[in-house]
Amino acid sequence: MYSDFVKKNYTSQASMVEYGYGQVEPNHLSAQRTAQIYAQLPAAADINVLEQGQFVKYNYAAANGGQVDFAGAGEWMLVYNEIKLYRDIQQDCEFAMVKDNYQARVYSPYDWEQPEADKQAVFLNGKDASGNTSITLGAKPATYKEATAYAANTTYYSDQGVTEVPIADADAFAAHEGTLYVVDQAAVAGNTYKFDDVTGPVDPYEIHYNEDPMHFLGNYKVRKMPENTTMVPRVFKTNVGDIFTTNTVNADFASLALGATLAPGAKGILEPAQSGDMLWQVVRKYTLADNQKAVKIMRIK
Repeated sequence: MYSDFVKKNYTSQASMVEYGYGQVEPNHLSAQRTAQIYAQLPAAADINVLEQGQFVKYNYAAANGGQVDFAGAGEWMLVYNEIKLYRDIQQDCEFAMVKDNYQARVYSPYDWEQPEADKQAVFLNGKDASGNTSITLGAKPATYKEATAYAANTTYYSDQGVTEVPIADADAFAAHEGTLYVVDQAAVAGNTYKFDDVTGPVDPYEIHYNEDPMHFLGNYKVRKMPENTTMVPRVFKTNVGDIFTTNTVNADFASLALGATLAPGAKGILEPAQSGDMLWQVVRKYTLADNQKAVKIMRIK
């Protein structure tokens, strides 16, 4: 039987599911009209499976740039992905977001934590990127050679011209012989050229005015998916009054009474609860399209 085949290959996290994974049949989900649908953050590295009807937190403040997990500060969001099954014989219960089935590597074509460097092709506003207003060309430092004999009125240096050494006579020279240097070629000052400023003053009437027309940004880098993450789920924000049918519930169908209330558990699976930040009420004991037992639930808190 089909159900036996599915049971051997897929295991749900929810006890109400008879075979395959949990399912969602939307009856009245306000996000389909309000556009409160989110699909920007990757599932946390320790999440291996996300089933339809599971609930998660949208943890934008996570250190890795944001992730979907079960511990964020926001409210629970309904996992409701587009079903991707590529064989005609497959039924909806075979779909869940399984980490090993996804291989996302690039999160965004632009990494905001590694911005591109500013560059300048030509400086036209009187100064360069470092704030210099001129440039000196042709300057050369002095060169030195070892002093081999004492000569009066000569300046001697040690350490290749770094430090001047006072030498008064031949005896003093002899005491430092082999460590003294004299100027071989004098330093050349070079020529200093001032940068021209060929830009005009700011004109408030010219909205496209640019004082740095040759200023541009360098190469940017792509932002990769956080380590060991591969999938980005689609989640719905739900509101009081929303209604959907699901079997992604950790409860016994036979003992679940009309009017019973459910709340997301530690892993986002609905389970019986009397209180919580979010509550769903069982309004009908029902079936899904494949005849599996399910409950129609309405958000009351």
